[in-house]
Amino acid sequence: MLAYSQVHNLSQKSELAFKKFTMSAPVIVSASSQATAEALLRDARARRATFPDERFHGFTASVTFREDAQTLSGRVTLKSVRDIACELPGARAESVQWLQSLLAMNIAHRLERTGGMPVPTDHPVRFAEGEENALGVKLVFEGDPLESSYRLQDGVITEVCRRMHGARFVITTLEVVTTEDGRHLPKHYVVTYFDPETGRLASVAQYTELYEKVGEMYLPSHIRVVEISHEKPTVRALDLRDLALLSD
Repeated sequence: MLAYSQVHNLSQKSELAFKKFTMSAPVIVSASSQATAEALLRDARARRATFPDERFHGFTASVTFREDAQTLSGRVTLKSVRDIACELPGARAESVQWLQSLLAMNIAHRLERTGGMPVPTDHPVRFAEGEENALGVKLVFEGDPLESSYRLQDGVITEVCRRMHGARFVITTLEVVTTEDGRHLPKHYVVTYFDPETGRLASVAQYTELYEKVGEMYLPSHIRVVEISHEKPTVRALDLRDLALLSD
């Protein structure tokens, strides 16, 4: 059975070898398999390419930012998810804030202290029996106030469902790249937002991300976001060049 997710091999900066996920048969699990559910989640988190907290101190880069028809160039210095300086002459304040938030989110999801997943980490996890689909088995976090659930397939977290910041959203990973040491980075994923009260579709954002290896770490080199809402579509992209890691 061919799964929806796909894998690329990230062995060089500009060459990606194509490979597809395959599953020989549907995975049948029992809701009573508590240890197995926790082991699968632990394995999937360990396979994510994360930043070692003691060695990652941020980076600098030249940036080209495109928002619809406008293209701007400047510099970015990221020291932490809360300390991102962006020099982008001619940009609106809202655009700079959006760029800073995008980079903060990208880095926050890859910090090693939480296995690359900011939440949740301290709630029991169990299989949702009978809810498997082509994205894999479903795991539910019991007692989580964010109502989190994941789907896992072939060691990849393919779906995250959660209530957060006044919204309910679903992150669906469609494609990942695999680093030289066998870890995963998201390449194509979709975030679907729903009204938490009515359950109606509110908006959809499609992300495309590429990476460059700098030292032993993979830094974002390209991020494109296509947002669809009840208003007109918005397309934004940033290219990061001359990437350099900051020292302590």
